[in-house]
Amino acid sequence: MATTGLEDPERKAITAAARTIPILQSPSMSLAVNIAMDLVGRAGALLDRIGGRTDVEIIECHHRHKEDAPSGTALMFGAIVREQMRQTREAHGREGRPGGRPADEIGYHAVRAGDNPGEHTILFGMDGESFSVNVRATNRDCYARGALAAARFLVGKPAGLYSMRDVLGIA
Repeated sequence: MATTGLEDPERKAITAAARTIPILQSPSMSLAVNIAMDLVGRAGALLDRIGGRTDVEIIECHHRHKEDAPSGTALMFGAIVREQMRQTREAHGREGRPGGRPADEIGYHAVRAGDNPGEHTILFGMDGESFSVNVRATNRDCYARGALAAARFLVGKPAGLYSMRDVLGIA
């Protein structure tokens, strides 16, 4: 299941179903996206450990027909950053004169254009240097390949709620 934006009753139904069947849930079935999530989590943990200020911006691009912004995948990247770096605020876009950027804020920027199947850049900005983790789908085949890998993983598994981290063997 790669559906995002679920409400509490739907999440409870999934949890209940996972008591009787194996279910794999992820905001994206893309293997590259899930590897990038792990990398972002590791980077966030390292940056938090060494201290100092790191600004995090998440820029995501999708096709013109996408109805939610930011995407569920962008929000998951944000949740990973929030967990590892203890960020407490979110800003969705910037315009006008919002003032200086708070240190505990994650910025989100959503772009909708053309037929882009999905692209996410997580930018970590420090004084004097920055780096980013970028993941991009060039077509939708990657989502199908990830879903097939997830299905193969679930074969013979006991009831429970699994993630793409399980498929990839990420501890």
